[in-house]
Amino acid sequence: MAIRRVVSVFLCAAMLTVIYPFAPFSWMFPTEGVDILDSFVAPPLFLGALFFQWRIAGVVGNIVVSVLDSEPVFVYHHNMYWTMAAVECMVCMGVWMMKNEWLRRGTAVGLVSWMWGVGWYCTPQRLKDQAWEHLKWIWTVLAIDHARNTFRTVGNGRRRY
Repeated sequence: MAIRRVVSVFLCAAMLTVIYPFAPFSWMFPTEGVDILDSFVAPPLFLGALFFQWRIAGVVGNIVVSVLDSEPVFVYHHNMYWTMAAVECMVCMGVWMMKNEWLRRGTAVGLVSWMWGVGWYCTPQRLKDQAWEHLKWIWTVLAIDHARNTFRTVGNGRRRY
């Protein structure tokens, strides 16, 4: 398991080269108002995918992935890690070599979706609860910062004290 964790750090670095900058809502709806949605939702999705990459590397049993607690959709076996790591590495290298922006965006959304789909079931509930508490605090700070920047630009960039 320790070797898989070390490899997951390198896979996170490879995933960073494909994913960053991650703005999926601006990609789908290229309008001006969607930027605020990207600023609030994209960072947790992005950082969650990196965290789940780490969590998937630590799986020692089988994980059943289901949608809305219904029938199992997929069973992740811990011995599938090396195959999936090799596929992820080849995909990241392929996207990097082709330098196609549409391919990079599609791969970024696919990688983030895959990490969330499998990683969510690999993570204990107490860690999910802690992350949710941190996320609410971060969203509050981002909202305050966004409001402050909005009011600052209303006055033509001059601060009012």
